[in-house]
Amino acid sequence: MAIKVEFKSALKDVTGTPKAALDKSFNTFEKAINELIRQYPGLKDEMFYSDGSIDFAYQIFHNGNRLSWPEDKDVKLKDGDELVFLIFMAGG
Repeated sequence: MAIKVEFKSALKDVTGTPKAALDKSFNTFEKAINELIRQYPGLKDEMFYSDGSIDFAYQIFHNGNRLSWPEDKDVKLKDGDELVFLIFMAGG
């Protein structure tokens, strides 16, 4: 098994894929984020401000629970866990 990753809405265009998987060695949220940015460099420019904080429009969920970056960087990940990246869009 692996850590499952899903990219929703516009993030599918940034990564070129709706789904990915990470090896269980990326066992913290911080390690996972760093690896995903390495694999999909466009995520850094799309989701993060220059100071390293995440753009307020983007949300990341771990097994259905919202994570905050960088406050939750030490959250442990394990085989079978799921990370979902999405953007909240509004319009009228």
